[in-house]
Amino acid sequence: MENDFVPLFAFASNLEFFGVFPECKSFVQSNIRLGEIVELPEGRGFAVVLGVGMLEFATNLSVLLSRFAAEGPFSHVVLAGICGAYPGRGLNVGDVVRVDSEIVGDLGVVECDGSFTTWHKVCAASANGASSTESAQVYESSPLQGAPAWLSNLKPVAGLSVNCCTGTASMAKERSENFNVDVESMEGAACFSICHAFCIPCYEIRGVSNFASTRDKSTWRISDALASLRTVLTSF
Repeated sequence: MENDFVPLFAFASNLEFFGVFPECKSFVQSNIRLGEIVELPEGRGFAVVLGVGMLEFATNLSVLLSRFAAEGPFSHVVLAGICGAYPGRGLNVGDVVRVDSEIVGDLGVVECDGSFTTWHKVCAASANGASSTESAQVYESSPLQGAPAWLSNLKPVAGLSVNCCTGTASMAKERSENFNVDVESMEGAACFSICHAFCIPCYEIRGVSNFASTRDKSTWRISDALASLRTVLTSF
């Protein structure tokens, strides 16, 4: 593989895993267990399903990487799956993007006037004795130096990791403007933080399945987003 790039493709769900690697159905008879590593055909690396949301994903990824603290069969972790795009950020459903940074979007407090303050602003205000405009902690992917061309050529975006997905147009506007982000998902910040703690390079790629705005599942195109993601990884 290019530059000894042996990826572990980490998915949040079996839906995403089988949507991207349908060929695995020939030797994986049912849903794979969380944390169970599957070797992909044709020497394309490995895959694992770690659970939806930051907590479950973080727990299972930490356990997995601790098992390979000395040496593992993979060289990089690539978080792969679907995401929602915020309106007005130049993205379309079906696009495949590379998420280079993540912010936790709903860690904080709701003030008495209904406004939201990120936890980092709360801590800064407590330390300084005054309000602060300090932005939330940004978690970043590994540098692209040495990464394969298919990964380097993807459109770079900024992501927001949330525990509660956006369901209204007003929330979409608030989140995208407050954090200056393009897409929303539920695991990116956890993946970046944990991989950096274990000193393993990591990247994140996602197919846009919907717009993160007024929640209308009839407009979602999950299968199309996964097909686009599958096309990118097939070229690899």
